[in-house]
Amino acid sequence: MSSEAMAQAPLASAAPPAPPPLGEPAPAVLSTPPTSVQDRGEAEDGATKPRMFGAMFDIGVPDGTNLSFVYRPIDIARLHAGLGYNGVGPGLRIGGEYLPLGWGPSIGLAYGHFFEGDANGLAGMFGKPSEEASQVLDSLGYSYFAIRAGMEFGGDRFTFFGRGGMTWISSTIHDLDAILEPESGSNTSVSISEDPTLHAFVPTLQFGMIVQL
Repeated sequence: MSSEAMAQAPLASAAPPAPPPLGEPAPAVLSTPPTSVQDRGEAEDGATKPRMFGAMFDIGVPDGTNLSFVYRPIDIARLHAGLGYNGVGPGLRIGGEYLPLGWGPSIGLAYGHFFEGDANGLAGMFGKPSEEASQVLDSLGYSYFAIRAGMEFGGDRFTFFGRGGMTWISSTIHDLDAILEPESGSNTSVSISEDPTLHAFVPTLQFGMIVQL
């Protein structure tokens, strides 16, 4: 075909593609994938995840006062470890709480140990101890394991709680023979070759607050 004939030939117009026949699926169209809610650091339901780190201050029996570091790896669990003081000596405590709803009701476990110290000053607040009892109080310490249940209130930054339960306490009693020493003039003598260890179950209470960082 000559160049003149090609110039006279009509150009094919660009028409849109014909729709697919009935019964056949339409071609896939690429689009930008939706942004995941979790990419923004939020939970799937849109709620903000709880803060993972914090500080806790609490007071109770037999815990004394404690200041602890808090780590919350998941919504329903919290771990903590810190230092305490019971009016006699320093102590250590570790523990954790289970929150089935992520807030509100909680169940907690804690293990603590207070080092031996002179408890005569603390006992003197309730009356002057006898000379024999004072010897026993010269060196007093204990370990404890507590299980507690309670409620938590607050928001994203501050949480307040109150708990109660039972505690198992173990304490070594020193110079117990000073109390068991018979009265003067008696022919009976008491000798304890080894300091006994006292075990007891007692009620426990705990109140405090958590600051989420």
